[in-house]
Parts: sequence; structure tokens; C-alpha cells
Amino acid sequence: MIFNIYYINFPKVYEIKMMLSNIISKGMEITNDNANDGEAFINAKLGFKLFHLFDSGVETGGKIKGSDSKKVLETFEVKTTKSIVLNEVFEKATTVLNFENIKEGELIKVDNLALELVNETELRTVKLFTSGAFKDMVTPGANGFDINNLLNSIFKDYSYKIRGNFENSNQKLLIKIPLTFENEFESSYSVDDLFVGKVSVIGIYKGKIKIENLKNSFEFFQEIGNLQNINNLNNNSQDDEIQESQYPKNSDNFVSFLGYGDGIDYHYIDLLAIVQNVNIP
Repeated sequence: MIFNIYYINFPKVYEIKMMLSNIISKGMEITNDNANDGEAFINAKLGFKLFHLFDSGVETGGKIKGSDSKKVLETFEVKTTKSIVLNEVFEKATTVLNFENIKEGELIKVDNLALELVNETELRTVKLFTSGAFKDMVTPGANGFDINNLLNSIFKDYSYKIRGNFENSNQKLLIKIPLTFENEFESSYSVDDLFVGKVSVIGIYKGKIKIENLKNSFEFFQEIGNLQNINNLNNNSQDDEIQESQYPKNSDNFVSFLGYGDGIDYHYIDLLAIVQNVNIP
């Protein structure tokens, strides 16, 4: 199988590969032996003749064998790349067309998936802050407090939320890719390249989940901020009546996350890699 890697969680893949086989080839030697065997017959005659009357002699012969051998040794260096390591895990994965008989914990591969980014608006905002565009920016009233470091701490566990649609099924899967401060993807790909054409996904099946169950610190603090805003609005408008301490999320003042509460059960996969299959005639 030949493929091109879009994304790989190499530490996970490497650990699984080591459990399958902890032997890594470092080199290879090829030996060519050329041997030539020869054989010759030698015939000799010894004798003498006396006065043309008496002729005496001895004739003898024998075989002589010989060989010539030449050995050529070629040494090759074996390169261990991410693709080579991933391919060994690929060979152990089960290719699935649906999740009807898949159990939690199975190593699976899903082909011909069309992927879609769920939290695009939110993601673009986060990447703007993590790109360093606001580095060394002085915030009025912050008294020297480094807002940029605070934001980086909040965004540390932020992830791309990506859903996939099966080619001939209404089942949907959900994966996430951790956002890092460097490029998360291989070969200078970006997240937008995942949504062009069909891809293959390999990972560990984790069962059904809703999008809102994939929490992170940014969403947690955003939810707290929304609840505080609702609380402040209610405190400003309240009289002497006792108000409820909990406020429903469907309030007009509550700003929900993109993809929050869509009510769909997704099949969640603990992602190992996303690849593009390469067909060579």
C-alpha cells in the first residue's frame, strides 16, 4: 500500500508499532558468489628407441580440477520513515464500511471519507491569537499582565473538531486533532487540504459521542463568561423577587459554540493518522 501522510500522531503510532514488533531493520546485505570450475586431461608419453629395433615407452594420463571463486558484498542502508512505521500499523488495522459490529478499542481504518471542519469560525480566531499577532501588545488597565501568555495557556488543549461522512451511509464519525503552536500537519499541508477529495482515517474506535462532549479550556471559560453575562443582566433587571441560580442555555444572551448541541451521535475515533491513498498503475 502506497500513501501520502496528511497528519500523523507519531508517538501513538510508534508505541503501537513497538508492541506489534520491536525490531527495526537498520541495514541489509546482499552477497553474490561467482564460482567457476575447470577440468583438464593431461596425456604424456615417455620412452626410448634403440637402433630402430627395440621401441619401449610408457603412456600415462590424468585429470586436473580447479576452481575460481569471487564474492561481491553489497550493503544497503534501510531508512525508517514515518510512512514505514505507519504502514506496519496499517496492515494490522481492520477496514470498515460501517460501525455495526465494531467494538470499542478496535484498530480500524476507514477509506473514502469526506471530512468537514466543525469549529471553523472559532478555530480561525484561536489561530489568530496563537500566531503571535498580538505578542508584546500592551493591554490598557492590565498593569503589565501578559495577556498573550494567558491566552496561550487557555488554547493549549484546543483541537480541530472534524466530522466525516461515509460514502454510502448516513453514519458520521468524529475525530479531533490537537492544535499546536507549530504546524500540526506533514509535508507543509494545512487543515484545509483535508477537505479536498476523499481521505483514509486510521485510529482506535471509542464508541458514540456528541460534539459537546469534546470539551476544552477555551469552551469552558467561554461558557462561564456567557453564564456571568446572563447573571449580570438578570441582576440588573431583578426586583426584590428571588431569582433562579441556574440559567438555561437556550437564553437569547447565551452564545453557544459552533456545532454545540446538534443532537447527533457521532462515532468517535481516537485518531492515529489521516492519509491520501496513492494509486500507481
